[in-house]
Amino acid sequence: MRYQIVDLVNRSLNASAVALGAVKTWTESDLWPLRDTPVGRLQSGLLETTVRLLRHYPKRGWNFPDVVVGRRRHPVQEAVALEKPFCKLMRFARTGLPARAPRVLFVAALSGHHATLSRETFAAFLPDHEVFVTDWTDARMVPLAEGRFGFEEYIEYVVEFLEHLGPGTHVVALCQAGVPALAATAVLAAADSPCRPRSLAFMASPMDIRVNPNLLSHISGLVNSRLVSTFAIYRVPNRYPGRGRLVYPGWLQLGGFMTLSLRSHLESHVEFLRAVYRGDYAAADKFRDFYDEYFSVLDCTAEFYLETLENVFIDQTLPKGLLKFRGQTVDCGAIVDVPLFALEGAKDNMVAPGQCRAALDFCPNLPDELKEYRLQEGVGHYGIFSGSRFRAEIAPALKAFIRRHHRP
Repeated sequence: MRYQIVDLVNRSLNASAVALGAVKTWTESDLWPLRDTPVGRLQSGLLETTVRLLRHYPKRGWNFPDVVVGRRRHPVQEAVALEKPFCKLMRFARTGLPARAPRVLFVAALSGHHATLSRETFAAFLPDHEVFVTDWTDARMVPLAEGRFGFEEYIEYVVEFLEHLGPGTHVVALCQAGVPALAATAVLAAADSPCRPRSLAFMASPMDIRVNPNLLSHISGLVNSRLVSTFAIYRVPNRYPGRGRLVYPGWLQLGGFMTLSLRSHLESHVEFLRAVYRGDYAAADKFRDFYDEYFSVLDCTAEFYLETLENVFIDQTLPKGLLKFRGQTVDCGAIVDVPLFALEGAKDNMVAPGQCRAALDFCPNLPDELKEYRLQEGVGHYGIFSGSRFRAEIAPALKAFIRRHHRP
């Protein structure tokens, strides 16, 4: 019932957004005398800001632009490599890509946003890599008949994707995906599978939140599964295919993310108004592009959210050597030949510096020369995945790591 009420309110607000959008369109027409004046632009900005706070944001398409190599433009081909009930394994490759190009599996985070949020991360690798991405499905769109999807199933998916892609695949885990990606690697390494990753990189992943505790670490220490189940778990309304499924709603997760950086989001919206007032269309479009994606969210299954909370944030089962998979303890000591690379942002207020680097210590039998670490100065959490520093420094460093360990 709670989800139904919120869903009804959201649909009503979206109807209001449509009405205000019509008013905004009128104020931007040639018939409106104030259109090109500072007052008219401010009016338009205020109307758009209100509309944006009320409207519904659907999942966006991938829409990768053509890749330019030398003087030639190469379209990016998009395909579903493997489809599972809770995830599509997407393949992106530009035309003309050399057959010996590295194959990279990006394991996207499942924490409220669609994988398209990290489109800039993937785009940086399209010129010279065959790119695969885990495109997680909104849980409210998955019928109950498809069964459960918890933390162990997430690991199973990563294992299955690696087995499907075959030997030689490089893996990059984004944020929350770090722990299950390392667990999947340990499982394959323990089985001496030829499909274990050729290399594994973690980007701002909360591998051990006991290291350099921050606000998120302290909050995690105060909660428990029963408390979260009471206030954060809702049942999907009947109008969705996943009717009756227990989920942690995307809109609730979005609220939590925004609370952690509320001042920054408020400043961004104020700056958007200033950009519209000044007629700075490039800055305004940049804001729109980011928040069109940021406000597009998906639901996670209740079991996945609660089990992730328990394993990663409350009990830290992997760093303590207590994580179970298929009834067996996950042993990171089995990883002896998979190079690891941990990347962190010095200004990250979500995954504090040191928490991602800790993963390098989970693998005592991996030689030190196969462990690499980079602390990127001047960037926060999202700066690890996008922006000027990502394009100029982080992506080249990650590509160089993959190149050093690639065996065609």
